[in-house]
Amino acid sequence: MGKKHLKTEEERIADYFIKLLADLRIDLDMIGLYFGKYARFSIFRRFEHIYEVAKEFRDNPDDREEHNEYIKNINN
Repeated sequence: MGKKHLKTEEERIADYFIKLLADLRIDLDMIGLYFGKYARFSIFRRFEHIYEVAKEFRDNPDDREEHNEYIKNINN
């Protein structure tokens, strides 16, 4: 038997975001309006960072090793 993959907290959050955004019944414009109204700027910047990393990975899916190396050295 293979070892079961345990999802990280980040994977669970990404799955949750994907499920929320895939729901065609929600109005993304209204979410943006409320987000702009209630979220601090630092939260907006964190979402922006998530978008940039996702876009970079989509454009260069083979750079996974470079990303893992970045994660390993994040505190150095």
